[in-house]
Amino acid sequence: MPHIEKTIEIKAPVEKVWALISDAERIPEWAKGYAEKVTITSKQPRGVGATTHEVGVAFGKPYEKDFVATEWVEKEKIVFESTTGWPWKGAWIMKPTKEGTLFTYTVDFDLPFEAERLKEVFRKRYEELLEKWVQNIKNVVEKK
Repeated sequence: MPHIEKTIEIKAPVEKVWALISDAERIPEWAKGYAEKVTITSKQPRGVGATTHEVGVAFGKPYEKDFVATEWVEKEKIVFESTTGWPWKGAWIMKPTKEGTLFTYTVDFDLPFEAERLKEVFRKRYEELLEKWVQNIKNVVEKK
């Protein structure tokens, strides 16, 4: 399974970063050009077992995908994985620093095609996308 990890320093307290990323319906604010709408599909909006349905455009193609939160540590970490489509697992991890918050976004996925070259192209594009997303999260949170 390919693994991608991006970390960024955000000049804001963990509570402010947490407020953005723990609200699944706000994902389109920072996953621009990808997630168009995220709907919470479980009775509980947060915590282990919370489920979402995401609609968007991935690399020029429309998609819909469902996720479940499998780990939830307030103001520290959220782990979520896909329940539809190809296997995908991600985590948002926050650690306080002197300047604010160290935010890490990790993704592990198993692509549904065999061609190694295609897998590498996809992995590289996804890595660039994660880089944009962590920068977008920083920009949204640091906005005065």
